[in-house]
Amino acid sequence: MNNEEKLQLYSCIKRQFTDPGLYKSSRIYEWMYTNGYSLEKLGYDSFEELCRDFPEVFVFQDIPNSEFVLIKSWQNGDSNISDRGLHPADNFFGTKNIILNDDIIEMTQQSLYALTKILNSSITVQQMKQEVFNSFEEAKQSNKLDFLGEKYVFPIDYCPDGQLVNGIITKNLNAYGKSLYFSFEKTRISRGVIERKQPIAIPAEIPEEEKMHIYSLLIGNFPLNHQLHMAAISKYLTDRGVDRTKFGFYKMKDFLAQLNYLELKEIVLGGVPQILVTIKDLYSEKGAVNSTVNFPLYNRDNNRKASDYIGHNIANKIPVGQLGDFCNLPEKPMAILEKFVEESGRQIDYYDLTDAIAEDFDDARRNGTVRFYGEKLIFPCRFKKNDGSNVELTLKPSTYEGKEWFLYYVDTLVHENKISAVSPVKQLESFAYLGNWQIMLSGLASLAAEEEWDFENSSHKSFQILNQYLKFTFSRILREKKLCISPNNEFAAFNTGLVDKHYDDIYACFVPNDGGGSEWKLVGFCTAFSSVLGKSLTDIFNPLPIAPEYFTRYDDMFFDFNKYLHIDYEHLLLDNICRFPLSFLYEQLFDNQQAREILDRLRSVYEKSERIRLFEQIKKIIASNSRLSLRLQNSLKSSVELAKKRVRHNYKTAVPSYFPKHDSIALMLPLALDDEKTPDVALVLEITRLGSYQAQTILTLSQAYIDARLVSCMSAEWLFASQINSLQTSPEFSTDEDISAIN
Repeated sequence: MNNEEKLQLYSCIKRQFTDPGLYKSSRIYEWMYTNGYSLEKLGYDSFEELCRDFPEVFVFQDIPNSEFVLIKSWQNGDSNISDRGLHPADNFFGTKNIILNDDIIEMTQQSLYALTKILNSSITVQQMKQEVFNSFEEAKQSNKLDFLGEKYVFPIDYCPDGQLVNGIITKNLNAYGKSLYFSFEKTRISRGVIERKQPIAIPAEIPEEEKMHIYSLLIGNFPLNHQLHMAAISKYLTDRGVDRTKFGFYKMKDFLAQLNYLELKEIVLGGVPQILVTIKDLYSEKGAVNSTVNFPLYNRDNNRKASDYIGHNIANKIPVGQLGDFCNLPEKPMAILEKFVEESGRQIDYYDLTDAIAEDFDDARRNGTVRFYGEKLIFPCRFKKNDGSNVELTLKPSTYEGKEWFLYYVDTLVHENKISAVSPVKQLESFAYLGNWQIMLSGLASLAAEEEWDFENSSHKSFQILNQYLKFTFSRILREKKLCISPNNEFAAFNTGLVDKHYDDIYACFVPNDGGGSEWKLVGFCTAFSSVLGKSLTDIFNPLPIAPEYFTRYDDMFFDFNKYLHIDYEHLLLDNICRFPLSFLYEQLFDNQQAREILDRLRSVYEKSERIRLFEQIKKIIASNSRLSLRLQNSLKSSVELAKKRVRHNYKTAVPSYFPKHDSIALMLPLALDDEKTPDVALVLEITRLGSYQAQTILTLSQAYIDARLVSCMSAEWLFASQINSLQTSPEFSTDEDISAIN
């Protein structure tokens, strides 16, 4: 391809794959083909050959495996793209060469679920999505795909009443969504009442032994008396050979409803109907059969034990009696515990050790600190780990003759919280799958009270400020332990610290992300009692999640003129040189030709590593020339004194802020360097242990705004989002994630 052809292809790619990242090769080619860029037209034998001829944009991560390809930003291409204002589907909408996939079309869970109900189908939402894709392809092949009034129309299937359901594809009007949008309509076209093709199913009685076998499977993997997703139960049983159709049941829900030890409950989360299943305990406290379940089970006084039926789990009941009476203590785990105790500086013999853990088990049983994980029983003992937490002992049901339990594992390791261990900016994404960030942020912004969420230079609404706010608010929530998770681990929420137009708190709500990379997934934002989600929130949590707090004393929110202010001007200048305005540095270094030439170059250099290198040169020039250094320091001193005068005139000039990385609170003063009326940077002040102020760093105004917005909605006289240009001279940041202060 020549350069012009590459620019055209790059323009096509960027309309759909707007962000650099790793994508499936097949998805990229399907998008190209849909827009008329077939391999034959471009003159290539394979997609791999095309990618290798276009290294400015495409890079394979794994040479032997070309399934995924990295799309890069191409500076030359970005500067020449002229059709950014067009809709991504403009090039192909109306043609019949579309290939539908998840990258190109928005198909909501609600619409797909509704479609399964209208068609009276028992397939899952994901299977229904594939059915829609298949119907679209069949319509293309059979010339039944119509383009009518700016929408594609194609037949999907007939309802039980004989009415035809058509699929409809239009352009997606959401600027941050996928190119196309799917909906459906029930037509008046009829072929008469039809019988759907479903397996002939005549429900039969499930044998008692089969019920007990299923019970054994379930309690070996799931906790008792906890609400679980039916999908998880269904998949687990199916994977282990439980066939509901063998007993005449077409739907898993009907099959599970026949198992008296299961309790089914229908709920709605995030607008999606779901079924929760609770596995009930078959045994009373004395080990007798629960009277509500009519199974021929046996208690421990009978010839056969309950463990003979249920895989030695003993129904998650805490064993009674002394630890040594029911639990074997193998040599290996006991040796691990003995060694740990000795390395902690305490001498103890084997018999004293066994007595100690037996007493600890009695205490744990009495205090309610025994817990179950699957079939295993875990309890804390008296010995402490390096972080001060208790060593935990795990017991497991024994498969051998003799005692029913044995010591399986001794946990002496310090476990670092996986979410807390990552940087604050990544914690929210580590915790939950959030979907499309732009759509998510747009929804939150529309719910919240009106506020500026973008800086002056934003070419379109990317919600840059809200993005940072949400990430760092969640980090603070974790530090304060205010993340709320339901006892059954089926719902989680936190208070965002934002309010709607009625000043009601806004909450972020999550459900388990079954099969996903993250443990949770976001289902939406809500206020208390509003919508289905808000009602679910209030049903589950009482009290409701609490908003993050940043100040313990209100005095810390205001500048105290009685406190001494320490400023290391040399550190402040040299370590933050890249955050000062180029115009300020150019004026102060007027008599150093070398420095001015470097500053002239910096005005036109945007590559991060090159800017860092040039600023290092400026720093060396200043550090080696005491006259220049003193001149700059004096100018800084004048700006600080002016800032203090502004605070004396208006106390709101000193702005409270929060720094997520170091979990610290500070005040910020505006420094006007070029023009006394217009602040250019912010000076960060923290209170020392002795009660004085220490100047910690200099921030650009965009950094200052984001850190201040975490504490409260902005009302400062000098810090306005609409007047801040976030394209700063600082080479420290090149993405949204880096804008918050890192000092």
